[in-house]
Parts: sequence; structure tokens; C-alpha cells
Amino acid sequence: MTGGFWLAVAGAIVLVGAIVEMVRRRYIRGKFALTWLLVASLTSVLAVAPGLLDLLAAATGVAIPLNLLFFVGFLGLALIVIQLTAEHSRLERRLSVLAEQLALLTAQEEARRVQPSSEPYA
Repeated sequence: MTGGFWLAVAGAIVLVGAIVEMVRRRYIRGKFALTWLLVASLTSVLAVAPGLLDLLAAATGVAIPLNLLFFVGFLGLALIVIQLTAEHSRLERRLSVLAEQLALLTAQEEARRVQPSSEPYA
């Protein structure tokens, strides 16, 4: 085993550990954690079995295995960006609804303050 192999294994372990710790501290929500744990798992598999990338490249007809790795990485990042965009859109809609509700409540409160009380000594 070469030094690069152990570096890849150590990097994969650090990646999995960091993701698990971020989920434990609730820095990452569950649905995003699944995506990142999948990335960490694939990284770990490729670190432990580096010949697997060569086998996959040959099976898919890719001449250079590293090109396959970059392509799969690009697709993974594109999926993560799509997932984050969808979450951003959902949160933006929710924020708009909350702003409208706050405006209505503020207007109701102002209207209630302006109207004189029907009881003189309330």
C-alpha cells in the first residue's frame, strides 16, 4: 500500500466523522445529511478499493478513470445545488407568508390601539 492510499483512507474517515459530528450538533438537517453521508460513503469505498474506479471506468467506456471521478463529482455537486435551490425556494415562500401574517397582526394591533375602549374605566 502506498502513502497515497493511507491519505485517501484518512481523508474519508475525517469526512465521515465531520458529517456525523455536524448532524449530531444539528448543523446539518437530516435530508441534507443523507446526501453528504452518501458522498462520504462513496469516498470511503473509492479510498479503500482504488481499483474499483479503474473497473468502473472500463465498464462505462471512459478512457481515463480520473475523468469518470470528476464527472460523477460534478453530477453530485449539481444534485446538491438543485437540492439547496429547492430548499431556498421553499424557505422564501414560507418567509413571504410569515411577513404577510406579521403585517396583518401589526395592522390589527394598531387598529385596536386607535379605537377608544367602550368601557370608560377598563
